[in-house]
Amino acid sequence: MSHDIPTTPQDDPAETIMAALAHGMTGHPERAFPLFEPFIAGGPATAVGLCASLAEMSAWHARKTLPAGGMFGLLVLDADTGQRADIADAPAAVRFAMQFSTAWGNGDKDTAYALFRALVEPGDEKASHALADGIRVLFDMAVISLNETTGRTA
Repeated sequence: MSHDIPTTPQDDPAETIMAALAHGMTGHPERAFPLFEPFIAGGPATAVGLCASLAEMSAWHARKTLPAGGMFGLLVLDADTGQRADIADAPAAVRFAMQFSTAWGNGDKDTAYALFRALVEPGDEKASHALADGIRVLFDMAVISLNETTGRTA
């Protein structure tokens, strides 16, 4: 029996996010992004909820492997040199996604929310693009994590 992955937002936000992730896992991320539109259009509360959901998907399986009392760290490497790099040198969307997902994975919701507010606070077109790009990076991170967890390759 074949099951089609929804391409329109569902009544349940969780089902909508899971459908988007399923599209990413099956190699069709372009089908996922229209599903995120209601979260973004819903304003900061629903947009940060989307970010938190994607960050949770990235951290969920990895959190199981942490030792008791362990936390996630944030190690940044230069892709060209393999040497340590400064997070401040990363593009804004990548920096946001890395810092947000690390804070969220560590259960530091206050920091995660502060990072979100700092990203969108200007409320201008640049902030809108930064949010869209940040969501894309969080989505990609979640898809990679889910693919690794399930042994899938897109």
